[in-house]
Amino acid sequence: MRENSSPAGDCCNGLFDAFEFTRFQDAEPPKRKGVYVIRIHQRGTPAEEVREKAVGLAKSIGWDVADRFLCSRLNRLSKICDCPTIYIGSAGTYAGSKNTLHGRYLELATRHTAKYPVWALLSSGWELQYGWMIVDENPGSVEAALKERYQKVHGEKLPALVNR
Repeated sequence: MRENSSPAGDCCNGLFDAFEFTRFQDAEPPKRKGVYVIRIHQRGTPAEEVREKAVGLAKSIGWDVADRFLCSRLNRLSKICDCPTIYIGSAGTYAGSKNTLHGRYLELATRHTAKYPVWALLSSGWELQYGWMIVDENPGSVEAALKERYQKVHGEKLPALVNR
């Protein structure tokens, strides 16, 4: 099921028109270099409630190292605002990199920096979309340019789940 329509409240003025979007859980991105985006299609439980519940769960582990690590990721949920775009990233950025859009998508289940916030949102009734654009040459440069354009529209802020 492809969902190329923009989500309600899209303020990014067509920034991601060249991307192919689908329901997050159904995504089948190609095994190629490129740039990817995670965006909100429909909101669920308010983001601050999602954060509080997830942080509470992280703290209940009773392991300070895990608590600090998880909370540093989960606190990014507090930055979710009206913009549906919550993450912009790239795959295959460095020369010789074997990373692909497909591989980065799979990392969201295992080791990606945004995995815990994404899991928290999905488990709280949020519908997310995963979108990608194939970029065979210099996907990191395309990612940087998209982030720069995003920041111009959003008062120099990056998407909520992006830390740098």
